[in-house]
Amino acid sequence: MKSLQMCSTAACYKSLLAFLALTIITACDQTDQQKLPVKKVVIEEEKMPQVQVKVERLEQQLFSIKKREEVVSFLKNHPAFCQDYLDIPNASQERVLVDKFLNLYSNAALRSWNQEVQKEYGDFSELSAPLNAAFSYVKYYYPKDRIPEVNTIVTGFQFDRDFSFSDSLIVVSIDYLMPDSASYKPDMFGYILKRYKKEYLVPMMMMAVSSKYNEHNPKDETMLANIIHYGKAHYFVERMMPDLHDSLNIGYSAKELKETEENLGVVWGHFIEKKLFFETNPKLIQKYCGESPKVVAIGDNCPGRIGRWLGWQIIRKYMKEHPEVSLQQLMKEKDANKLFKESKFKGPISPAK
Repeated sequence: MKSLQMCSTAACYKSLLAFLALTIITACDQTDQQKLPVKKVVIEEEKMPQVQVKVERLEQQLFSIKKREEVVSFLKNHPAFCQDYLDIPNASQERVLVDKFLNLYSNAALRSWNQEVQKEYGDFSELSAPLNAAFSYVKYYYPKDRIPEVNTIVTGFQFDRDFSFSDSLIVVSIDYLMPDSASYKPDMFGYILKRYKKEYLVPMMMMAVSSKYNEHNPKDETMLANIIHYGKAHYFVERMMPDLHDSLNIGYSAKELKETEENLGVVWGHFIEKKLFFETNPKLIQKYCGESPKVVAIGDNCPGRIGRWLGWQIIRKYMKEHPEVSLQQLMKEKDANKLFKESKFKGPISPAK
């Protein structure tokens, strides 16, 4: 896999029999299961505020720069970008940085790469509709909160940062999110890189936005606390983007998602059998909730981050059981054990009504 060059140039694999055995054990609990509860909450159109997110294409300005003074002016005019994305509040005063920007955006290789990126993203109109719709939902649920502006940039991966998020500004290095056919790719594991596509951009933003509202108990370091926290985040994305396919929310392929849904009983049975919910070992929590290609302790085809997916299903069940609870109340709830118990989640469940 090519990288863009700048300047001068615990558990062993489960056997199929073991996997099938666990499936058979839990099959009796799945006889009434058709689908997971995926009834999405859609707000009536006339009740929705109409938000137009301001998008500024920084790369278009940067590639027009010819002189050092123009770099200084750009950095002075974009203090939030300097603070949030570069982590350098007074960037215009940093001579080394100014020179880096000048050299970077006059580089022929980066200019060529930018042309490829611009062909993929065009005038950003393809993303404007889902972006505006998602933030309209944010404004509906949190009417007093400010809607952040969005900056796009092309960096050639030189700042080692895909995007930054604050209450007022989201900066996206859009060349990180390119199709498989792109000439260059960031230095990431393949199982992570498969999610770095244009269609994941707005869901990624909504995951970032969820962190603003997703309260938790920092003293609770259990597996349960982790999966519930992630579950709330994915549920938040679902509410902001009710038309979004679940695969784009969780970052599984359609095949992975289908197989995971079909084997909910297997996943649930594993967590129960291994007494994982109140586990506090960070390595075990990482194994089930962190980035990985597979969770082979459950099965050869079990995708990574399975704990996050299970947490999402628990939160869905909780909200199904408690229709009186608002999204805002859910996100403020810090007691993971309460959400778990009151969800009455016991593995495979009937479809949403």
